This record gives sequence, C-alpha cells and structure tokens, in this order.
Amino acid sequence: DLAEGSREHILHLGSSLHLPHLPSARPREASFRTMAAHAVRVAKRVEKDLAEKPSVKVLEPSSSTRKRPLEEDSEVKHGKWRVRAGVRASSIRNPIREIMDTVAGKENPDKPLLSLAQGDPTCYPHLRPSEEMITAVVDAVTSMDHNGYQPSQGSARCRAAVAEAFSAPGRPALEPSNVFMAIGCSEALSHCIAALAGGKGSNMLLPRPGFPLYQVLCEYHGVEVRYYDLLPETGWQCDISGLKKLVDANTCAILVNNPSNPCGAVYSREHLVDLMGAAEELGLPVIADEVYAGMSFSRPFVSCAAASSKVPVLSVCALSKRWLAPGWRLGWITVHDTDGAFADAKIPEALLKLCQVSLGPSAPLQAAVPSILQATPNGCSWHTDVLAALEASARCCVRRCRACPGLEVAAEPQGSMYLMVRIQPNVLEGIGSDDVALAGKLLQEESIAILPGQCFCAPGYFRVVFAAPVEVLEEAWDRIEAFCRRCVVTVAPAP
Repeated sequence: DLAEGSREHILHLGSSLHLPHLPSARPREASFRTMAAHAVRVAKRVEKDLAEKPSVKVLEPSSSTRKRPLEEDSEVKHGKWRVRAGVRASSIRNPIREIMDTVAGKENPDKPLLSLAQGDPTCYPHLRPSEEMITAVVDAVTSMDHNGYQPSQGSARCRAAVAEAFSAPGRPALEPSNVFMAIGCSEALSHCIAALAGGKGSNMLLPRPGFPLYQVLCEYHGVEVRYYDLLPETGWQCDISGLKKLVDANTCAILVNNPSNPCGAVYSREHLVDLMGAAEELGLPVIADEVYAGMSFSRPFVSCAAASSKVPVLSVCALSKRWLAPGWRLGWITVHDTDGAFADAKIPEALLKLCQVSLGPSAPLQAAVPSILQATPNGCSWHTDVLAALEASARCCVRRCRACPGLEVAAEPQGSMYLMVRIQPNVLEGIGSDDVALAGKLLQEESIAILPGQCFCAPGYFRVVFAAPVEVLEEAWDRIEAFCRRCVVTVAPAP
C-alpha cells in the first residue's frame, strides 16, 4: 500500500480528471498505475482537441498587462546572477533579538554569566524529561518500525493518544481527526493563525504583555495585531471590557495564553468563563496557547475549551514545557468544535493543507507519544517533583525581588516559569523606568541576563525565568540586589 497522503493527492487528481471513484480502502500500486495511464490519455486528448480548434487561442500578454521587470534597486547584482531576497522573509521582525542584540556580548568578563532570560526549562540538570519518556523514544527509534513518512496530519496512534489526553470536560470527546501534529508549538501557532486569517484587512486580538512570536506570526500571515491588556493589579487577568472595544467586522480570533508567558498568571475558572462568554457574545473563535498546561502551583489549570461548551477553540500544546523537551520539536493542535463552526468554514481542511507543507514531526517521536502521555499524567511523581522545584524557585525570586530597592513584584506567579518585575520610576540612578537600560547595565556590571519588558510590549518591566535551581537564583539575586543598592537614588537631607 502506498502512503495515505499520496492516495489523497491521486483521489483529488482523479476527481478533477473524471476518473472512476476509488473504494475507501487504500488502493494497490496497480490501481495508481492504471489511474496514471488514464490521466496521460486524458491529457493527450485535451491537447489534440485544442490543436483541432483554431478558435481557441493562447493570448499573449499586452504591453499593459505584461509583467514589468524588477526595479534595478530591488536586486543585488552579483555578476550574471539576479538575486533578490524574499519580501515576506525579509520583513520578519523578532522583537527579542532586535533588543537583545544591542547588549549581546557586553557581560562583565570577571563574573560568570547567569541567564534569567532564556525560556528553556532544560538549561539546568534538575529539570529533565522522565526516564519513561527517554525509554519511549529509544524504543521507537530502535524498533526500526518508524523510519518512513507519516500521514501529514500525524500518525493515527499518536493523534488518538493526544485526543484521549486532551478532551475537555463538557465537550464531545476528541477524535483522532480533531488532532493535527506540528513541529513544536511555534508551528502549531503559525498553522492556527494562518488558518483563521480571514483575508486582507483581518485582525486578531493578542494579549499585552504577550509572547512576541504572536505578533511575528500575525505580521507574516498578513493579519493586523490589536492588543488587549492584561492587568497586573488583578493578577494579570484580561481586561475583557477593553477587549470588546477592539472588535470590528474584520476581527478573526482572540488569542489567549494560559498559563502565561511572560506573566506567570494562571486564570481561575471564573475568569475564563467570563472571557469565553465574551468570545461567544462577539461570535469569535479562540486560539488557546496552552503549552504550559499542567504547570500551575496552587490554582488548578483550566483549559479554554473546558470553560465553554460552545466557543470554537483551537488549542495548541507541545512536549516543550510541561514535558521539559523543547528540543524534540513536537507539538499539536486540538480542534474543539461543538457547534461545527470550524467544519462549516473548512478550518480542518486548511490545517491539513498547512500540515502537508512540512509533513509534521519526526516519526519516532510521534510513535513515542502514546507511551509518554500514559507514563507522565498530571500528579505522577515526576510531574509533582518538577512543579515543586519550579514553585520553590518562584518563591525565591519573589522573596529576593522584594528586598531590592527600585524593584517590585507586579503579581506573584501562579505557574509556568516566569515572573514580571516592575521597575519603580526614578529610584535607580540612570535608569528611571527604562527596562532596556536596566538590562544592559545588569549585563555589563553583574553578568546577569534578563529580558526587558519592551520585548513583550510592557515597557517599565522585565521578565525573569525561574527555571534555574534555587542556589543559582540566590546568586543571581545577590548580584541584582547589589546593583540596585549601588544605584539607588539618595535624597540629600534638607538644610
């Protein structure tokens, strides 16, 4: 039997050439040879018909419609080669890189670099994938059964395992057909945004502060960005009333990130019910970035799909964060479509076409997913140990931040791996509330790397990653506190 993807392509070709209908079972190779031969005969017949009909003309483009040559200044001439960079690729902007490249390589050579900037949970050995995960991947590779192409949407067993693990209470159980595998959460997000981009002039509502990749992907797919605010005084909850004011006829979706990067927020069920109620009132689908699902401390994680039985939801997740394996590059989309709104708009078909471009994650990793999900459920000892380590690190950061003059905790983190710190204006000399300046000086003087809030559309803040062990964080905060005490503005006593 030939690959499922090839069969789908031949079926499409067959329908366009009026070929006989194939049975639902996979066709044998001989069937494809028969169809291919018939397709050649049809093509020759069409070519002959065109030759015999003098009235059928191939129109040459007129001078007005003929494509104009490229402008001279749009090309880089290198000898005889006409080389031009792609417009869409050249227009990509990465806010984190643009800001951090201005301070890169400027750390203090007398102090080892300590990074609180990189959102990689595996930088230190205390956070690692479980032994069961490693065994599952090794077994999949060494079995020699998973070296070939998989269906574009993902292997059936892998999708069935994801569907079972991520079905939402109050909704119909997911089927394997509701799952689309992707090369990491980034590609899953890109597929969702591309599938829902409603054509020229469409816009999407993104959280602020928010992960900068959302903006990058929207701009790449030609979607206007409109930001709704997250409010620090409410634990970074969404400003729902403000969100509603952003919507117009061209708004195509609301993107919700929970648990949050960069804020560390975990939304209560009550807040999510209100937010999803607003989406239902507005008639808007939701893209739910839930890559930190299951990474919450005292407040239980609730998915967007579980907070509403009706709102159409495209939820994305991956092995990168909750399972501590970002380098494995395996993610997925689950389609929650109770009322059939996505089906009517052919969103699943659009997602499948996008998956057919990259053909999905590696076959051995997809083969390992069922064993991984079965061995590492929420509440297992490995998962509990990971959360305990992250929570201890979060508490360390909150305690040490509060001891630093000029800094304050915007809201205590409830999950994920992040904390947003507010810079008190005009307390630190030469800083004011300039987060980029603070990041540069901390790197130059103390070899501490942080991400300025401007990377997340939150000037006056900076993000701390608390995935490091407590002993590393204590040393990092020793240096941050020393810097703040050196830079604190002293008020001269009154005469």
